[in-house]
Amino acid sequence: MKSAKSIIEHLKHQPRNSKVLEIACYEKVKAFLPPRLAASVLFIYKKNQTLYFVLNHPGMKMEFNYKHTLIKSLLNKLKEVDAKCKDIEINEVKSFVSNKIPTVVSAPAEKKRFFVEKSKGAFLNHAQDKELKGIFEQIKKMLEEKQ
Repeated sequence: MKSAKSIIEHLKHQPRNSKVLEIACYEKVKAFLPPRLAASVLFIYKKNQTLYFVLNHPGMKMEFNYKHTLIKSLLNKLKEVDAKCKDIEINEVKSFVSNKIPTVVSAPAEKKRFFVEKSKGAFLNHAQDKELKGIFEQIKKMLEEKQ
C-alpha cells in the first residue's frame, strides 16, 4: 500500500499540477534567502516570466532591490540542483510592498471560570498524626462555612 507522501508526490508530478511544483520551487528560493529577508516576504508569484516578491515593509523593498542578482543566481543554482525546478523560466525579478494591512487574528479572551465546591465537609477524619488531624479539621470547618 502506498503512503500518503508518495500519493501526494505522484499528484504533484501530473502535468495539470505543474503550478504546485513551481510554487514549491519559489518557496525553496525563499528558504535560501537570508532569514531577515525571508521573514519579510508575504508571498511569491510569477507572471509573464517575471518573479514577484510581495513584501510587508518598504525598507525591505530597498534591500530586495539590492539582492535581485542574488535571487536570480539562486534560481539558476536551483535549476541545476533540483530536477523538479529545471523548467522554470524567469527573466526578471521584481519586488513591491503590499498596500493591504495584514490582519492579526487574536485568540479569543479566555473566560474566567469559577470553581464551585461540591463538598459539604461531611467526612470522617481518620488521621493518626495530630498535625494532619488538625489540618483536616480546618479544611472541614472551611467547607462547612462555605455551604
